[in-house]
Amino acid sequence: MEVSKIKLLIWIFPLVFLIHDLEEIATIENFTMKFPFSVSTEEFIIAFILLWIIVVIGCVKAANNKRFIGILPIKFFALLVAGVFLANGIGHVVQSIILKKYVPGVITAVAILIPFCLFSIRKLLLENLITPKQVGVYLLVGFILQTPFALIALLIAKFIV
Repeated sequence: MEVSKIKLLIWIFPLVFLIHDLEEIATIENFTMKFPFSVSTEEFIIAFILLWIIVVIGCVKAANNKRFIGILPIKFFALLVAGVFLANGIGHVVQSIILKKYVPGVITAVAILIPFCLFSIRKLLLENLITPKQVGVYLLVGFILQTPFALIALLIAKFIV
């Protein structure tokens, strides 16, 4: 695989993230009304936009072979796909199984997000750009980081709204 194919995956990633979050945006308010906390559609949109801007900036920098927040381009992309977003997709599936019902984002997690992440990880591994051990570390880091990032974005959104 050429580096240009990895660049293409980097450019596609924000679109995959957008599609996944459109499902969440459409369903989050009704879903959270049954919990002790609630998230309005407007709050979720603002939180998503904040996170999406960070992802887009990071992907633009990575696609142009520049560091983002001190992270090498390929490592940043690998952390996104092997860490934060694969963990996010797995989280949707696990939540849906535990709750025995639909969870916002589970359809696109299964249909788009997880397959894209696995495909990207496979390509990065085949090109020896990351190691299997790094995939495991990134996944662990992703499970740890995704909740604080989402909560911070939601808190900022609640403040704005």
